[in-house]
Amino acid sequence: MLQRRPARPVPPPLPGGAGFVAAIATGVTAGLAAGAAGAAGAGPGLVAAVAVAVAVVGTAALAVATTAAGALAAAAVCWGFADGFGLHRLAELHTGARDLELLAGLLATALLAHLLVPAVAWHSAGYPAR
Repeated sequence: MLQRRPARPVPPPLPGGAGFVAAIATGVTAGLAAGAAGAAGAGPGLVAAVAVAVAVVGTAALAVATTAAGALAAAAVCWGFADGFGLHRLAELHTGARDLELLAGLLATALLAHLLVPAVAWHSAGYPAR
């Protein structure tokens, strides 16, 4: 008969402050990717899509690897770079509908990734490996 092993919560590998610093690097990557797409002759829509894609993937990756505060900070920083360099030019942050939708989407991505991935890992850790 299979028995569950007692699950021990595993702390996130990055504390909140380190997650914030890693978010700055991810945000810079989103801004650089948007700049590279713009320099390659892509239209404004593709530039924004590239920045948003890098911000979403980076936010999700950091949210899994850091604390809840670090995950929310990563979402905010990635939003700032994606909004400032992808949706707008010269680091101009706007609070229009499209900008706030991006912020809400990144915050939701961070919370879901931070809560769901460890929950699935915790649940599957209770069963013996085959």
